[in-house]
Amino acid sequence: MSRELMITDYENHTCVCYYEEGRLTELQILNPSILGNIYVAKVQNIVRNLEAAFIEIQPGLVCYYSLTENQHHILNRKQAGQLAAGDEILVQVTREAIKSKAPTAGSELHLTGNLVILTLGTGRVGISKKLPNDQKIQELKSALEARLPSGYGAIIRTNAYESTREAVEEEFDQLLLQLTRLVEQAEYHTVYSCLYQEESALRRILNDHNSDSLTRIITDLPGIHEELQGLLPAAEQEKLVFINGGLQPLYAMYRLDRDWKEMTGTRVWLKSGAYLVIEQTEAMVVIDVNTGKAVNRKKRAEHILKVNQEAAVEIVRQLRLRNLSGIILIDFIDMERQSDQEALVGLLCTELKKDRIPTSYIDITKLNLVELTRKKVQKSLTEQLT
Repeated sequence: MSRELMITDYENHTCVCYYEEGRLTELQILNPSILGNIYVAKVQNIVRNLEAAFIEIQPGLVCYYSLTENQHHILNRKQAGQLAAGDEILVQVTREAIKSKAPTAGSELHLTGNLVILTLGTGRVGISKKLPNDQKIQELKSALEARLPSGYGAIIRTNAYESTREAVEEEFDQLLLQLTRLVEQAEYHTVYSCLYQEESALRRILNDHNSDSLTRIITDLPGIHEELQGLLPAAEQEKLVFINGGLQPLYAMYRLDRDWKEMTGTRVWLKSGAYLVIEQTEAMVVIDVNTGKAVNRKKRAEHILKVNQEAAVEIVRQLRLRNLSGIILIDFIDMERQSDQEALVGLLCTELKKDRIPTSYIDITKLNLVELTRKKVQKSLTEQLT
């Protein structure tokens, strides 16, 4: 499968576009982010009925901190392990502010490498869901378990499969040394200190998309090209292509202007003549499938199934493109046959597996609405643009 990253400026934004088989499936805006940063934070107040605390990581920047999910608080504690207002704790930002919700922070720290993620607080070695559970992975897992200090954990990333055991162990040791020093030195830093900043947005994107599986990375931005040269291993430098001028801008070559208009609007047309209406509300995302111009009275049941299946594929693409998250309700065209409904759900679940962000099919409600949930990690495209 052809997988490309195209990076260019469009509409006053630096856009990172991910293409599968020539079709845009994800778009990210390169904006400054606090996601993954580690801070010495101050507890602002405790809300016992929510089992949560609100903490400041910077003056005026407040994060939500779950007391049920974060049992181990690093740094000073005034009440024998119970968190109190005024306490200083070491936290990592796990989710950016989304809609009206504050950013989320947690005490289970992690450092992300190209091959391994090192964690503090999990105490086990996990494996990326994209990796096969074969002998090589089991050997890697055993090797890291043997090197794992008490209280630490690790996750073997997809890139590790193409690397040697020695390379994985070397990166693990480097991350372990870095995280150990960070925790040991934290008590000597003043409140609001940022002790660790997540790698550059480009590095995170390359890791997210597994750079060694990309067939090409193309840009017309000299600064981005230079940064990518420093980030990519020597074996992958040949994938990097710089476009210096040309008959038309890079965004036009990839027809980003056409895709941009579609993914920032509420209506998406399908090839069959049907269309989707996508509404992002405060509480949830609602998607309606309409027949539009797709009419076939002779074989109505087969026709509706075909339109719904086309819609299902496009809906998953739009979730990824727009980075929609939370509760998602889909109103497909009503189908009379149970077998058609099952075929549609099967296709939808298959498409959802292509999403790198965890997305789950929940059920079909009594009103025949399909319910999904998608993990909230970053802001939606609409929020990034505004």
